[in-house]
Amino acid sequence: MKIIQNHTPEYTILFFLLLLLIGCTANTPTPIEEIQVTETFTPTSEPSFTPSATIERPTATDTPPLPTQTHTPTVTSTRTPTQTSEPPALVVNEDAACRIGPGLIYDIRTYISEGTTPVLLGHAQEKDWWSVEEPVFNAQCWVSSELVTVNGDINSLPEFTPEPTPTIEPSPTIKQKGVIYYLIAKNTGGPVGCGDSLIPVYAGIPTSGDLEKDIHNSLHALLKLKVEEFGGYYNPLHNAHLNTGGISFNEDSGQVKVKLNGSIPKPIDECEYHRVRGVLWETVRHYRKVKGVTFWIGDKLVGDLIAVIDR
Repeated sequence: MKIIQNHTPEYTILFFLLLLLIGCTANTPTPIEEIQVTETFTPTSEPSFTPSATIERPTATDTPPLPTQTHTPTVTSTRTPTQTSEPPALVVNEDAACRIGPGLIYDIRTYISEGTTPVLLGHAQEKDWWSVEEPVFNAQCWVSSELVTVNGDINSLPEFTPEPTPTIEPSPTIKQKGVIYYLIAKNTGGPVGCGDSLIPVYAGIPTSGDLEKDIHNSLHALLKLKVEEFGGYYNPLHNAHLNTGGISFNEDSGQVKVKLNGSIPKPIDECEYHRVRGVLWETVRHYRKVKGVTFWIGDKLVGDLIAVIDR
């Protein structure tokens, strides 16, 4: 019995040591399990994020509409050259008077020959008159739509409102019915002579409807005027001795042949040459049916007789 009691404390100590060891080994798995939980949680969060990124890519890939957008500009670019390749252009169909303003009441600035293509600048409100830059003097003047053909996009052209000319007022006699002839308004900025303009004058003779007779009456009124100035306008034929011999008009070609009798002095310079030619030619050419005119004295063309050679 003593032996058992003597060994009891040792067994007690061993028993407590065993309990401590068991307690230590029981506490050790806890951190291992926590680590495993943390590691298994992290991967599950990553895959859940990846699918959402994959779902969004089909939306970005959804770009088949792009070919349609690329095709649309091709159609637009085809139309643009068509508009720019046809700018507005004007062709004179017959010899035409180009006037200071858009109307017959305006004085004639110059003449434009058939087939000429002057620069087209604009139009009047009703598009019945066109503003052009005539090719000889590079001056702005107006031609009637009845004498020209206009092609291209005219909507791009500006509309001009002409200002009244300060130096030459439209002659009130133009509104009257009857034959007219032409005189010169000097130093008025026109293209005739050297800065002159042509002014229509009413002859006081009613029109007959017979073109040859009306041309004869117009020329007769001009050639019988022997004064140098009439109504403030200059008569470059005041020293000529001419009368009308005969008028012939070709209906098909629109050409007029005028035979004159008498003589005409050679102009002193080129300015006077254009004045003489202007009043003679326009007195005949202003008639609508007339396309061209030649003047003869005997077998000589008046144009050759009055030509001035530059010295």
